[in-house]
Amino acid sequence: MERAEILKQIKEAETKVEEMIKNVEENKKKAIANAKTEAKKILNDAEAEAAKIKKEILEKIKAQIEKEKEEIRSKKTKEIADFEAKGKANIVKAVESLYKEFLEMMGHA
Repeated sequence: MERAEILKQIKEAETKVEEMIKNVEENKKKAIANAKTEAKKILNDAEAEAAKIKKEILEKIKAQIEKEKEEIRSKKTKEIADFEAKGKANIVKAVESLYKEFLEMMGHA
């Protein structure tokens, strides 16, 4: 083999290696770009899922608060009604008591 032929083969081998390196670099860039795109998608999906879960939790908490408020409102309404009934009963007793005292005073006068 002549020197020129050997140099030509070396040059061809170098060219092939450079093309292979170029292809590998391009594949690497594409893989990185794809990975970044996929990572962004995963992150967006995770954020959307977190927002959904947060909304569900807040709705449950609000419903529980409303239930507790209604229970408290109902309990206090009953307490007020009981207090009012006792007050009315005490008024009747007080009037009866005053009436009896009045009659006694009228009887002794």
